[in-house]
Amino acid sequence: MKPGTQPSAKGTLVLGAVVAVRRLRDKGRISAEQLEARLAAPAVALLDQKINIAGWYPIQAFTDLMDVNWEVAGRRDPEFMRREGARSADRLFESKIYQQLDFAQQAARVQTREQMLRQSRLITSITHSLYNFLEIEVRMAGPRQDELQITYANAAAFSEALRYSTEGFMNEINKRQKSSRVWISERAAQDRILFRMPVPSHLTEPA
Repeated sequence: MKPGTQPSAKGTLVLGAVVAVRRLRDKGRISAEQLEARLAAPAVALLDQKINIAGWYPIQAFTDLMDVNWEVAGRRDPEFMRREGARSADRLFESKIYQQLDFAQQAARVQTREQMLRQSRLITSITHSLYNFLEIEVRMAGPRQDELQITYANAAAFSEALRYSTEGFMNEINKRQKSSRVWISERAAQDRILFRMPVPSHLTEPA
């Protein structure tokens, strides 16, 4: 992220959070007054704006809206946010905006760790397109190189709801690639999130 640039998320993601909270408001699950009391002005303003999917929006406003949806609709269940993340991935696949997703879906089964790393870096290039503040590293780890890891650094603004939804997003991409492998994540430090996935046995190094 360039110095002085506000941490932001792309409108393609923000739109989903805005629509979800609008729906809760319109159905009476939460009132406009409750939203104004709970949310900072930038998040409230988004609810009555037309979201530009190519635009950038403050990450704090985005995550505040996600938290409302997680609490009111999801009762703070991580699985709820994982499902929301999967739906977000589906919307991006259908939008045809990101060629990386088409390449990932059509890619042949990986035969080497190097191919798996290349595919993972291709997918994380989408993350760079969606957030302007993350520093991302992809690597193999473990004594037998049996775990694929993706680290998000500079991630203090990346909320827990967003962490869980990102798991769902990444696992939906796996499903589209006909993979049953599942990403899990942990907040390794306040500003660092680690995503981990076991590597298929045929790609691990001999012990």
